[in-house]
Amino acid sequence: MSPRPEDPRVSVVIATYNRSGTLRLALRSLLDQDCADFEAWVVGDACVDDSADAVASFGDPRLHWINLSVNSGSQGEPNNEGLRRARGRYVAFLGHDDLWFPWHLSGLLARIEETGADLVHSLTALLGPKGNEGLAGPLSPGRTYRNHHVPPSSWLHRKELVDECGPWGEHRKLNLPVDTEYLWRVHLRGKRIECLRELSVLKFPSVWWRTYAMASDYPQVPYLQALVEDPRELHRRVLLEAATVLAQQRHATVPAYRALWSAVRMIPPQLLDAYGRDRWPLAPLLRWRFQRDRRRWRLWRGLPRV
Repeated sequence: MSPRPEDPRVSVVIATYNRSGTLRLALRSLLDQDCADFEAWVVGDACVDDSADAVASFGDPRLHWINLSVNSGSQGEPNNEGLRRARGRYVAFLGHDDLWFPWHLSGLLARIEETGADLVHSLTALLGPKGNEGLAGPLSPGRTYRNHHVPPSSWLHRKELVDECGPWGEHRKLNLPVDTEYLWRVHLRGKRIECLRELSVLKFPSVWWRTYAMASDYPQVPYLQALVEDPRELHRRVLLEAATVLAQQRHATVPAYRALWSAVRMIPPQLLDAYGRDRWPLAPLLRWRFQRDRRRWRLWRGLPRV
């Protein structure tokens, strides 16, 4: 269906679960975008906190709240619900504990229209309790998007990509995280993916912070304040920190046994991709291993076991 003149240019989908404190911060960074032509679908995964009030507190008609009746335990189903309601020509995703620089949407829009790509993504700073852990973004030499992870908070894609590649997968049936599997599927369908070499996302991985066990002292607070006061200065500081991390890693002395172990660990993914992760007997084995790890990650984040 062609977009109508009154439809927004971008539909932003935000999956959330009982994190109204960080959700408010993420929404503030959304509303501070220099591109105002968007709608946002905030989809709760059966939230029981005050997330609905958090969305309503901004009083912005571009923000829409939906709460699923049954908890799915993954961002996949909330994202699919947002996609079903999206009216924009393009779709972007924002994690409920991530922050965008003000130029995030405008930069990605310029990149996707300049290149004609199906999906574009920017650079993401990965911020943990120990500080800046580096950047996620461009492909490493010899890799493709079949084995490269890019956080969804950095994506923007054409709406029709959903019709061509399908919705987000059911996490209980996968052997990869839902976001990794979706990007992999887009790549396997031959869609064009481009990187915008611009830092525009601050990500606070919940597995590092145990986000769901936190009730206050959210790490996003000082970053949002800096975004409001002087985003360019924050941008400069985060890039400098990432460059420092890269320099330290480059010149670090790695014990021989660790170098050997790293080389050994690189072999299985290559063999798995060559054979085919979706073929028997790898598919059920990989699914079992991933589902085991997924349950561990949920407990570490502070989420209940499902």
